[in-house]
Amino acid sequence: MSPTAAPQENLDDYTITFQREIVFYLHQLISDGDRISVMFNEGRDTLLTVLLDVDEAGNRLIFDWGGSEDGNRRFLRSERNIFVASPHGIRNQFVTGPAREVSYRKRRAFAVALPDKYIRLQRREFFRLVLPMMRRPPCRVLLGPPGEEQEHLFSVIDIGVGGVGLESSVTSLPLEIGQILPGAIIDLKGPSVLRLDLEVRYLGQLTRGIHQVGHIGCRFARLSPAQEHELQKFITQVQREERAKLG
Repeated sequence: MSPTAAPQENLDDYTITFQREIVFYLHQLISDGDRISVMFNEGRDTLLTVLLDVDEAGNRLIFDWGGSEDGNRRFLRSERNIFVASPHGIRNQFVTGPAREVSYRKRRAFAVALPDKYIRLQRREFFRLVLPMMRRPPCRVLLGPPGEEQEHLFSVIDIGVGGVGLESSVTSLPLEIGQILPGAIIDLKGPSVLRLDLEVRYLGQLTRGIHQVGHIGCRFARLSPAQEHELQKFITQVQREERAKLG
């Protein structure tokens, strides 16, 4: 099914016009490596691509050449193009003018002028902020049968008001989907420590270099208004720090 553009009404609250912030989110899409859908020819055609680079000095957004030469030719004739992606449950959308063919690292690619508006439609319950390595708080959880619980230390790799993604050096843990982990402690540093119950929603593994690590996705069973406020402050602070790194 082809993606559709977001309706135009009531989008002012979600529209970014500050160029540095637009560039930040474009870089984030590049880091995520997610596929981008580009609708053109008045929505009748779609190009699947990956963003490659943001050339601020040249005012260019560079993205991968399409797999269909016929589609590429039609795309180069398009005057208006709508880019859509949904990393981490957040809909990112922007509109550009016509594309041109360029060479990027000795291969064919497209380039368009950087957008002057950028829309981010964030569903709070699905949004997860992927945390940089130096900002991943510890999460302590008691696991095991009653009376024999042992503390396990996890690293928080992503977080949002709906839940949290955890990573463990142990790949085999006594966990089941749907299990409640009572009294988990997430240390956001400073005065902010969250004590809450987690519900296990996903169990898997990730590859870190040559090592396998455990990956656990959890939903917050209960999150008080005060805890949500502290969590939102933490997320906002990390986002500001990441934007500041781009100047």
